[in-house]
Amino acid sequence: MKQETLRELRRKSIHVIPGVLAIPVVVWLGNPIATAIAAFFFALYAVHEAVLRLGLRVEVPIASHTFRVMARREELEGGYFTGTVYFWFSTLLIVALMEPHRAAASVMVSSFGDAAAAVVGREVGGPRLPFNRRKTLAGSAAMFLAAFASCLVAGVPLFPSLVASIVSTLAEAATTSSTLDELTVPAASALTLGLLA
Repeated sequence: MKQETLRELRRKSIHVIPGVLAIPVVVWLGNPIATAIAAFFFALYAVHEAVLRLGLRVEVPIASHTFRVMARREELEGGYFTGTVYFWFSTLLIVALMEPHRAAASVMVSSFGDAAAAVVGREVGGPRLPFNRRKTLAGSAAMFLAAFASCLVAGVPLFPSLVASIVSTLAEAATTSSTLDELTVPAASALTLGLLA
């Protein structure tokens, strides 16, 4: 396995935790508890982002450790970790506003789909997408498969799962910033599943 793939695998091992917990938290515990948990993590990472941007030497529980493990070189050097704030903001809106199974599916699509695209894209490589040279066909295929499986596991019917997976994969493929895909992918998934409900 390539060295850069191992680094990405380490980063994404944390990225998939919300996806693993989506069904137990959102579906089994329900939207109010899931919303409170998402609000907590959004606040935690927003405070951490402010600490980074202000250059303060303050340890924020959980967030500071996550930053040290997950941050890319440019994030470490630039003192920002905005993608995590975007992820938890998206997750907060999704679990607060959507039916639990579709909310869990959207969180899982974002967690597992993004991780699969990054790891497979780096390891397999291959043809690049013509409209986004940073992304590979293999990464997009992995994104689609992970998104589709996530929707089905979360209990979403076949047709909405298929459409949401296609739309989410296109959103991930078209997004040129790895930070912004923490907004575009969950938004694409949630809006598609919401419209097809």
